[in-house]
Amino acid sequence: MNSNHVFILLSTLVAVTAATLLAVHMWARRNRAVSDRLDDLSGAKPSHLPRSRALERRAKPGEMSLLQRISHKLLPDGEAERVRLENRLLQAGVYAPSGASTYSAARLAILISVPMAAVALAALGFTSLRAALLWGVLLGGVGWLLPNWGLQWLKSRRQLKLRNSLPDFLDLISTCLQSGLSFEAALQRVSDELRTAHPLLAAEMSVVQHEIGFGKSPDQALRDFAERSDLDVVKTLSTFVEQSRRFGSSMAETLQMHADMLRTQREQRAEERAQRAAVKILFPTLLFIFPPILVVLAGPAAIQLQEKFSNSGEKSEKADR
Repeated sequence: MNSNHVFILLSTLVAVTAATLLAVHMWARRNRAVSDRLDDLSGAKPSHLPRSRALERRAKPGEMSLLQRISHKLLPDGEAERVRLENRLLQAGVYAPSGASTYSAARLAILISVPMAAVALAALGFTSLRAALLWGVLLGGVGWLLPNWGLQWLKSRRQLKLRNSLPDFLDLISTCLQSGLSFEAALQRVSDELRTAHPLLAAEMSVVQHEIGFGKSPDQALRDFAERSDLDVVKTLSTFVEQSRRFGSSMAETLQMHADMLRTQREQRAEERAQRAAVKILFPTLLFIFPPILVVLAGPAAIQLQEKFSNSGEKSEKADR
């Protein structure tokens, strides 16, 4: 395969990929325009969706690289879709203003680079062209979905850490409240104390503390934290704080009851994982432990039986002679 054929193949691949992306983008833009127009006519606005202060200032075109500028053009045009993407990044712990453009750039880079690398390997003679195109398209599709899976994994991991650390946080908060501190002072004290044991929760509580300092009420700041983390237990916590401040009930007792409930749920999740472990370990035991034990125990007996049968066969042949 000469250089002209390689150039033609690469050019065709890039052209088809670009045309496909452009068609998908234009079709999505048309559907979003119709949806936005219908939302305007019906009075529905996407303002109810959560929004972060860290993402209100989007990255300017001069602050982005060339790949990020290209991917910035592929970002969703509708406000609802754009905010939904930003919320997913927030829930995964990505607070950078250029997170959305970087996410789109990563997907675009994987989608284009993997098929081109496969065609280059075919041009160098490492594989056939048909296999290279097949694996390039398959791996490119998987690479297009890989950042999405990565965001979901980061979100699950972050939620697990926050859920496990909330009971300790509530215990300390209730202790500080019982000693006479206000909720804001207790929040600051506990945030400083938890930086070593639970750094993720301490960082989020620092954000909550700064939002309270900017003028938000504690329940509203906790509600924003619940939207950033997408945890029902934090939403329940914000509701408890709001009800305690509104009706004048003891916030320390309320938070202590909520901490006991979260600790019970954590123990139940641990017991559930322990029960699952007994089932999960069954398959590796059957596949990797029982066969070697069977070979070690039954192997010598099988060899002895084979020798006895061979000796008896030789003796019968001599007797027949």
